[in-house]
Amino acid sequence: MIWIFVVVSALVAFVVAAVAVGSVTAAQAGKSRPAVYDLNDAVDHVADHLPADVTAVLSFDDVRQVLLWHLEYLQAKGVASYGTDADVDGSLVVVTDDEPIAFILGRADDAEVEITDEQIVAILTAQEGYYRAIGAYGPEVSGPDDPAPSRTMDA
Repeated sequence: MIWIFVVVSALVAFVVAAVAVGSVTAAQAGKSRPAVYDLNDAVDHVADHLPADVTAVLSFDDVRQVLLWHLEYLQAKGVASYGTDADVDGSLVVVTDDEPIAFILGRADDAEVEITDEQIVAILTAQEGYYRAIGAYGPEVSGPDDPAPSRTMDA
């Protein structure tokens, strides 16, 4: 009789454990893996993917500095944090293509670093590949509907 109690108790304990582990695993599976930006990996990735004319002029330190200025820009916009994703604002942020370039050029001018906007564009373009590799890009956001109402012309 005691053996039946031991077997039933073991089965109940196994079922409880399996349900607990399964529910936690299912909850974690539904969450996206956080994208972790590693500056050293980013510098290596970007340097490996820059055009030859840019790598002939810029050093690893130059690339690192541009990436740091870009991170500073992203943090100012509220889409990047040195802490956790809880520090990042979840709202949609829209910027023009030239805004981060102008920010970086301003920082470079302040630091008296010689860099062209074409070199910055090459660095940021190569950095997009790193963002994709670490899963930092989410799904594409559909554009808004055309705000202009459709009109018919009466003759």
